[in-house]
Formats: sequence, C-alpha cells, structure tokens
Amino acid sequence: NVLTNYAELQNVVPNLVVNDVLDLYDGKDTTQAQYDPRAPEEVQCKQLSQQMRGSLLRQVGGAKVAGIKFSAKTTLEVREWPEGMPDFAHFNDDMWEGKSRDERAKEYPKIKLKRYRFPRPFALSSLPTRDISMQSIENDDGEFRLYQGVWRMQPLPGCAPPGKQAMRLTYAVEISPRAYLPVQLVEGRIVRDLCTNLEAIRNAVTK
Repeated sequence: NVLTNYAELQNVVPNLVVNDVLDLYDGKDTTQAQYDPRAPEEVQCKQLSQQMRGSLLRQVGGAKVAGIKFSAKTTLEVREWPEGMPDFAHFNDDMWEGKSRDERAKEYPKIKLKRYRFPRPFALSSLPTRDISMQSIENDDGEFRLYQGVWRMQPLPGCAPPGKQAMRLTYAVEISPRAYLPVQLVEGRIVRDLCTNLEAIRNAVTK
C-alpha cells in the first residue's frame, strides 16, 4: 500500500523532490491477461505489462554528489504484478553459469540493456512474490537513457510475533545514464540512496 500510494511517495522516499502523477492505469485480473507466446520474450513482457494496474509518474530526485547538488528527472511507467513477474520478464542468468562473481562483475557492464528485460531482485523461489516494475518511458528527456527496476515483496511466514506479519522487500535496478553524467559518482550515490529508501519504506510501514 505504501509503494502504490503514488500521490504520496514524496512523503516516504527521501530525496524525491518532484512526484507528479500523470496518469493511473486500470488493470485486468492476472488470469485474464493475454499475450502472444510466439513473440520475443521482451514483447510478451510488454504485452502483459500494459494490462497491469499502475501509474505514469514524473519524478525528480535530488542529492549531493561530490559536494555538488545534482538532480535527475525521469518519467516512469509503473506496473503492479500481484502474482509476481514471469521468468521471461527478467534477464536470463544462465550465461553466468560456471563463472566467478568477479568475472560476472567485469562482463555484466558490457551487456546492453533491453527494454522489458528487467533485473531480478533477490527472492526465495519457494515463496510467492508480488512485484512492482518501473521503467522510464521511450524517448524520455531525463538524465537516463533507460531506467528500469523491480520492487519484490515476499511474505515471511513464522518470522513475526503472533498476530503480526513480516515481509521481505528487495529491489533491483539497472540504469543507462546519459554520456554527460559521471557514472561512477552517480552509481555510488544510487547505491547509498537505495539503502536509505529501503529503511524509509520500512519505517513508513511500521510506524
């Protein structure tokens, strides 16, 4: 409820300077959503995504990078996946089989990002998931050529006191910044802000 209360996100997420709701999307029941199984997987994901509930948000984030005030704007298409995103919506990790973490870290930046091929947040396959995907619109005039991420929620049975509930929230994001952005500085700032955002969401849920 916190993450889909779109009009109030700026009151939860730190450093979110502007948060304008441009549109709200009605969605179908996931059992009624249709797609062409013969189409490429990113096309299948797009077809399903456009049938999910969600919103169109214009956001501006502000922060200090190396002592300099920095802001980044983007227009995001947000979609809610109550049964979780299908496997074909994610980048396939099979190509990393047999390679060390260091080898993967060197090779991953060379892979070109694709729209509707989302990163995969950490999750336990034995538990159900609920997802919220975010992707910058095509031809966005913001600081990122492509911004796409997934919030993933999983109930944690047996991990809360009697009468209470516990849930794991994880996030994965991929960005392709404009050429004029200092990538390493921006990347480091995003990593730090992500930790802050997760804590802020937890505090909003538990207060």
